[in-house]
Amino acid sequence: MMKLSKVAALVVLASIFSTGTAMASDTPESKFYEGYSISEIPMDAFQQWPYYTYASMHIKDFVRYGVFELPASTTPASIKYDIQDNIITPALRADLISNNVKGFMVMKDSTVLAEHYDNGFKRGMLNNLQSASKTYVGVLLGKAVDAGLIDLNAQAKTYLPELEGSIVGDALIGNIARMDSGIEALGNYHTPGSNGYEWEKEIGLQNSGEPIGHLNAIKNAKASKHKQGTYWDYSDQNTDALALILAKVNGKPFEQLLSELHQAIGGHDPIEIAKTSDGTTSPSYGINTSLLDFTLFGQYIAQGKVGKAFYAELEDTSDDVLFKTPGAGEVLSAGGDVSYDMQSYFIKDKKIIYSHGSFGQSTFSDLETGITVAFLQDWSTNTDPGKLAVMLERATEVIEKLRK
Repeated sequence: MMKLSKVAALVVLASIFSTGTAMASDTPESKFYEGYSISEIPMDAFQQWPYYTYASMHIKDFVRYGVFELPASTTPASIKYDIQDNIITPALRADLISNNVKGFMVMKDSTVLAEHYDNGFKRGMLNNLQSASKTYVGVLLGKAVDAGLIDLNAQAKTYLPELEGSIVGDALIGNIARMDSGIEALGNYHTPGSNGYEWEKEIGLQNSGEPIGHLNAIKNAKASKHKQGTYWDYSDQNTDALALILAKVNGKPFEQLLSELHQAIGGHDPIEIAKTSDGTTSPSYGINTSLLDFTLFGQYIAQGKVGKAFYAELEDTSDDVLFKTPGAGEVLSAGGDVSYDMQSYFIKDKKIIYSHGSFGQSTFSDLETGITVAFLQDWSTNTDPGKLAVMLERATEVIEKLRK
């Protein structure tokens, strides 16, 4: 059994550096099992437990500016089912239930080897991915680099002149992709006036207060106390800046790029992305997809279909700053081979690329075999360390078991 060290410690650190796009709650888990009506969900608290367990599956009904609804692929992937009884063992099933897992799937070569649904979540339903959405940006960034549309060593303002005069504008694309662009990490999503709360007004997660504009909120990102390229300051503004740049260099809105990617992976169900105060999109948290299509996305990565730049940047950990960040050593003492780049995590010694989002939304893509493991969960807070450890241990155990 894999112990909580390399992988789990990394995402624990992620929770320290970014409170996530959603609010934690002191409400006990037992409240969920007491039941509540939809009419009880306050529009200023839909991200809190237990309400987010419903809102995450119906996010377009709660976000301030709505979503872009994008169609399923016209050539959906051919899916087979060959359920392996030895994957979801009684012990794993107990962990899935205790971890508030509402969606779990294991896939290889478009064959579903295991699946699990709970908490009212069913096949074909969409769920908000939170920060697992960021990996979609990383994939599209890699494609743009391969196409010669973007140079990772160029400044962001080279491609989006509107960023002139801002910290993000002066940052190199590669640094933005690694979350070390020199802007401060977002935090405190509860208090009006805080950087986290003000940001969420722009991306639709706060339904009160006047926005200043999505692009303006990116330009207004404050400087970190650390220089560019030296510290892992995890911020949604990095991701959304990349999305605006990708739209500019491709000559298409980001939602169209996402739709084309969804077509390429053979998505079976519609996919959505949250709109911003400018009418653009926020892929830092706002992609909604079905469990099957989330797993297909992970498989797309696992099968090496993204392109050269995406994998090359993740393989090259020489510029990774995660483990140069002060304080990281104590948390990640055994995890030196886990890094962050292209808006994704990489377990180098295990050849696993993974995404991670608040409340436990994750895909694990095994580059050795093409096996993909996906989780959609409803934790009572952004990052529950105990449940996080269970998820990471079980994901790697399943992959290593199937490798044999």
